[in-house]
Amino acid sequence: KEMDEKSGASLKLTVLNPKGRIWTLVAGGGASVVYTDTIADLGYAKELGNYGEYSGNPTTNETYEYAKTVFDLMTREKDPEGKPKILIIGGAIANFTDVAKTFDGIIKAMQEYADKLKDVDVRIYVRRGGPNYEQGLKKIKEAAEKLGIPIKVFGPETHMTNIVKMALEETK
Repeated sequence: KEMDEKSGASLKLTVLNPKGRIWTLVAGGGASVVYTDTIADLGYAKELGNYGEYSGNPTTNETYEYAKTVFDLMTREKDPEGKPKILIIGGAIANFTDVAKTFDGIIKAMQEYADKLKDVDVRIYVRRGGPNYEQGLKKIKEAAEKLGIPIKVFGPETHMTNIVKMALEETK
């Protein structure tokens, strides 16, 4: 909340279930509703850890701090049933937010939390479009692979709802 108040960007985060298995890092208020509604429609609302969004062209550092907060929350304990945790990094197609710049912040947080993310068996699913999205997708995929964190990356050709369904089916 403090970061959100000090920034021209929007950085919203509500914890729904601290023991949740499904967590999101979503760019844009509209996209956050689509991802959350899709998770709920598929019957996984009780497993959703958070609701939130970052938007308004946040800086790399703002995105880093936001991602760090989500990573800290989602890695505090393993899933009690031993299932992998899911991190959905997504958004619609940005108009002016530099996707590569925001992903640099997420990558920095991912590097810092790599061991904890692996300890709780996080699987990452990314879907994004907008300015510099190809560069951002390439960088985040390479970073996760180098760290040994399973990741699947998609551009705007894949519907947001499809990656949610894919993530949930692959990690049952």
